[in-house]
Amino acid sequence: MEIDYINQFKAQSPAAIIQSMFSEKKQLKIALSLKNGLYVEGFIVDITKEEYQTFVCMRTEEQEVLFFDLQEVSVLRIKHPKKIAVSLSKGNISRPLGEEPISTLQLKRWTLEQELLLEATINLSLEKSVLQEANARLNCKDVIASLLKAKQLIIEDEMGLAAWKEIKTVAITNTEKLQVSKEGNVLKVGVEITKALPKELERLFVEKIEEIL
Repeated sequence: MEIDYINQFKAQSPAAIIQSMFSEKKQLKIALSLKNGLYVEGFIVDITKEEYQTFVCMRTEEQEVLFFDLQEVSVLRIKHPKKIAVSLSKGNISRPLGEEPISTLQLKRWTLEQELLLEATINLSLEKSVLQEANARLNCKDVIASLLKAKQLIIEDEMGLAAWKEIKTVAITNTEKLQVSKEGNVLKVGVEITKALPKELERLFVEKIEEIL
């Protein structure tokens, strides 16, 4: 049903949601009710903290500009919640809604192509039920893409290049927390594939892989 995704949203403070939207650069139209009774609609332009207060700059569709204390917001109305469903569900919805899906076969073909770039065999050690989830398959792509970017940063010097050449297989598993370990020539990567992936995954991979190589 159309409302199923809404049932996965979690209660949050209006201030937390507004700050999350700004940090993620989500330009969505929102409506606010302030404690003084003022009602405004528009887009967040900037948020800044000064000592113990946080101030918001907001523009309307008529290009008027408003400035107010974030703590004065009593009600937040989001016009298009689908666009930030991941944040509103606190990760229970693992991907932005409406993305182009990828089949299991397409994922396997794409993964084989990435092995040449990664210079290692990629083993998706995931249960069949996990791969049946469309968002989990898209998350697999993002994990592999982040690993490729991390690899490029790691091999920038001769020491990193030599260490990476020891890796012959990358095994990706579904775990509650991000885990990276090395057993022989196998790099084991555990990540919660069915939930929203950690932010800055590429940087996290670089840090964790360099610790064990």
